[in-house]
Amino acid sequence: MAKKRSRARREAYVLLPPNPQPDPNVNREAWLDQVYRSFVGTPVNKKYYRLILEKTWPAAHGIPGPHVTESELRAGTNHLRRTERIGRHPDEDYLDVFRRVRELQGEEGVVGLVKDGKTYQLIDLTLAEKRVPRTALSDEDWARVLERYGNRCANCKRSPPEVQLQQDHKVPRLRPDKTALLEGGVDALENWQPLCDECNNFKSTSCRGCELDCFECPWAFPEKFKALRIAPKMTARLLERAQELGVDPDKLIDSIVEKYLT
Repeated sequence: MAKKRSRARREAYVLLPPNPQPDPNVNREAWLDQVYRSFVGTPVNKKYYRLILEKTWPAAHGIPGPHVTESELRAGTNHLRRTERIGRHPDEDYLDVFRRVRELQGEEGVVGLVKDGKTYQLIDLTLAEKRVPRTALSDEDWARVLERYGNRCANCKRSPPEVQLQQDHKVPRLRPDKTALLEGGVDALENWQPLCDECNNFKSTSCRGCELDCFECPWAFPEKFKALRIAPKMTARLLERAQELGVDPDKLIDSIVEKYLT
């Protein structure tokens, strides 16, 4: 029923006008059941995936589906948790709903699910080939990673309860050209770091379509290459001085730092 196509990401997308009239030639329940049976995620995540699809393609509605806000998806997943007693703490709000959305778009290949700002829409029913499912650390190994980073986000250095920390592959699984260089492979303990939700989202966005060297990336190795903040006044002075000298501002900064450190 659903055509296959390449996984080219839509970096920016203008949502389409919803079609409230269902197509008599398309069986919504059959499509949802087909996609649900093919999910490669965990049993619990499969339930979240299905709920997200049901929200973005409600019964008696056509495709493109309605515009669904982040708050509506949050409310739906929280209701599911409470009614079906899902997870270790079903009465607590679910914090990973948008990670589940990204998995739907990525691992599960539902490329017709798009986002504009904080609004989502299922614009068509085409599917891409599935990716290798995400892996996760055991509680023991995760504790080791957290200890290595002082129980703080590797990038912004914030810690719980201010933020929630996520398990992140430093070199992404989807860079086989780079993961092949890792001793122990992509899931080696040294390739994991804790990132807060915000930094994890920023890294995920930065990695899309990126072909730069992961081993020199400030997101993958913030302990070595984290971008440094320069005060706005100093930035203005550097740019002005670079213009006076007729040199590249970045090269000017490199020369200043090299001179200071030698």
